[in-house]
Amino acid sequence: MPFLQVGYKKIHYTDLKPEENEGRETFIFIHGLGSSQGYYHAVATGLQGHDFRAITFDTTGAKNSPYTQIEQSIQSLADDVIGILDALGVSKAVVVGHSMGGIVGAHLAAERSDRVVAAVLIGPVYPNDSVVPIFEKRIQSVEKEGMEPMADSIPKAALGKKASLLARSFVRELLLSQDPAGYCSNCRVIINAKPPSYGKIAVPVLILAGEEDKSAPLEGCQKMFDEMGTSEKKLEVMKGVGHWHCIEAFEEVGQKILDFYHEIQ
Repeated sequence: MPFLQVGYKKIHYTDLKPEENEGRETFIFIHGLGSSQGYYHAVATGLQGHDFRAITFDTTGAKNSPYTQIEQSIQSLADDVIGILDALGVSKAVVVGHSMGGIVGAHLAAERSDRVVAAVLIGPVYPNDSVVPIFEKRIQSVEKEGMEPMADSIPKAALGKKASLLARSFVRELLLSQDPAGYCSNCRVIINAKPPSYGKIAVPVLILAGEEDKSAPLEGCQKMFDEMGTSEKKLEVMKGVGHWHCIEAFEEVGQKILDFYHEIQ
C-alpha cells in the first residue's frame, strides 16, 4: 500500500492522475469521522475521468493510517493536508471536506488561501458545544464495546430515506474497519473544535447539504454560508440525502463539483 511520511505520521493515500496529462486541476479530499478515503473513491475516479488529479487519503488514526497515540486537532489535520500536497509536489489544490473534514476544509480555506484554489464542503459540521455530550457518549460506548455499536446504529440513523441497502452496508463496513482508539481520538477533535474564521474565507466555496442530514443539519450549513466572507459562494441542498452524500448519491455529488468548478473558472 502507498504511504507518505508526514512528520511523525504514516499516511495511506491514493493519487489518481489522468492517463495522458498532469490534470487540469488537483483536488484533495478529506473524509469525516468513522470514514476513510474509500468514501470518495467513486467521486474521485469520476473527476479523474474528466482530466482532474484527485488525491485521497486516510486521516491519521482512521482505516489504514495508524493511530499515533498523539491527540489531533483541526489545525494538525489541516497541517497534514499541506504536508501531503508538499510531499506530492502540488502547489495549490481544490480542497474537498466531508463532515469533520468539512471543518478542516473551511479552516484551510480561511487560513491557507496561498494553497487553496477553492473549497467544497460536503455536510460540513458547524462546531458547537451542543454536540459534546453526543460524542462523549460515543467515546464511552466504543471504549467499552468497540466499533460494533457505531456500525449497528449509524447506517440506520445517518443516511437518507432513499439510501440503498448497499450504501448502508458500505457505511457499516467503513465503521467496522476503524481502530477504536483512533475513532475516539477523532471524536475528541470534534469535541474540541471551534468554528473556523469563516469571515476570512476569500476563495470560492460550494457547500453541499443533505436535505435529511441530522449530523450536519441545514441550519448549520446556512449559518456558516452566511458568515463566509467570499462573494463566490454557493449552497446546494441534495434532496433525500442524509449525511453520507458521496455514498448515497455519488453521481450527483460529482456533477455538482464539476458544475461548480466550471462556474468559478
